[in-house]
Amino acid sequence: MYKIINDRIIQKGNTFIPRSEGNRDYQQFKEDIVGIGKTCVEGADIETQISYVDARVAEYPPIVDQLDKIYHEGVDAWKADIKVIKDKYPKTQVGITSTAPLPSWIDTIIFEKQKEEYIEAKARLAQHELANGLVHPRNGTYIVEPLPIWVDGERNPKVVQDEAEREAAQEVINKTPQAVIDSINT
Repeated sequence: MYKIINDRIIQKGNTFIPRSEGNRDYQQFKEDIVGIGKTCVEGADIETQISYVDARVAEYPPIVDQLDKIYHEGVDAWKADIKVIKDKYPKTQVGITSTAPLPSWIDTIIFEKQKEEYIEAKARLAQHELANGLVHPRNGTYIVEPLPIWVDGERNPKVVQDEAEREAAQEVINKTPQAVIDSINT
């Protein structure tokens, strides 16, 4: 799990990662947020100066629900629920630490990485299939001879690899958001 410290530093465990394109850990961070998603990163800590009274009020259930709880489950059940909130926000509290939303540069990293992967995938699919060879468009002769699909009773490893790479490239294309594709095509 990554933690944004500020706009220049990211933390993973005990490691502090500078936002520098030359840094391997930063490159891994970019790969992870694209591959895993934004669930692997959380925003910076922010401290708010909120009184314990305001914090409690924000968490108390509506009075109608509290009265319903007392009616159906008794005062002791209601007290137990309220005590959890009171314990969470003691009278000695001076502030609350919460997590800030993720900065917009995270979305930019994801967008740019998706764009790069889409372009690479399109280029990979533009290459000829090894099993089909490459036919001259005018005279129909082979520019590149097709590879045999079977070699010594097994599927040709080069054909298998070619098919796997093409399948992976097609998967990237299928998962690419339309906004990314549109940014490339305009």
